[in-house]
Amino acid sequence: MVTAIKRSRYFLDIDPVLRNRVKAVAALQGKTIKEWLTEAIVEKLEDDIDAREGLAALGETEGSVPLKDYLSRSGTKHV
Repeated sequence: MVTAIKRSRYFLDIDPVLRNRVKAVAALQGKTIKEWLTEAIVEKLEDDIDAREGLAALGETEGSVPLKDYLSRSGTKHV
């Protein structure tokens, strides 16, 4: 038995100029707006995951100090 994947639909209100830019870039790449936006979302998610993993790895480095502690030691004011 084949199970269908449930998909969600999202409707975006975007500026017509932005829509035209996306449409033009997608067309130049031989893609639909949907394909181009889906790829853009996936890339953004991957970048976010990579950044978080990188920051976590930096925090695990021996001898590292949390930014808050570093700033308090150096006398630099922070929020």
